[in-house]
Amino acid sequence: MGNRQKGRQTAAWELDAISNLVGIPRNQLENIYKDFRRVSKDYLLDKNEFRRIYKDLIRYSPQYQDKSHLTSCELNRRNNATADRIFKTFDRDHTGRLSFDEFISAYIMLQNSISPQIRLNFLLDHYSQNNGYITPTMGRRVIQDMSDLYGVNTDCQQVWRNLETNCPLKNGCIPQQAFTEYFINHPAYSSAFYNGVQIPLPPPSPQL
Repeated sequence: MGNRQKGRQTAAWELDAISNLVGIPRNQLENIYKDFRRVSKDYLLDKNEFRRIYKDLIRYSPQYQDKSHLTSCELNRRNNATADRIFKTFDRDHTGRLSFDEFISAYIMLQNSISPQIRLNFLLDHYSQNNGYITPTMGRRVIQDMSDLYGVNTDCQQVWRNLETNCPLKNGCIPQQAFTEYFINHPAYSSAFYNGVQIPLPPPSPQL
């Protein structure tokens, strides 16, 4: 998550797992990934293409809500605001590009229909070789990314210190189960998990 100079190819079994988790038909997810491959460079996507592919992804989501009451301009602003929040969260090295892993990670973390525990465990299991334990580096990064994505104002270093104080450690690492339970029971993160994220809309572009 974040700070990648180069992405990687996503295996077929990973697309299977993602499809099963989020409920997007496997063939549609395959088409989205092929589109990603077509327009990406070194498996990394720029912001404009990211916006476009994000809109394709949510359109096939089983949780996609009818927004026919919105004008096309309003809908576009809403989708762009969400895509831009994701992009800003994960583009930590300011390269202006994101990987498919980061793209899917953020999408899954925003799916309220999936339980918080499943979302967190998928994120931690799928994108880090943690063997059931979270390293300080990975933990702080996940905390920072979740805080930015969900709009939670917190001191990530202090959160990690709280975890170190209250959880059994193994070689300086925190058990994954304890890590996930901490955030599921944390009022601010729990609210975002269950109630969704309200992302402010930017002002409309001035008419020329």
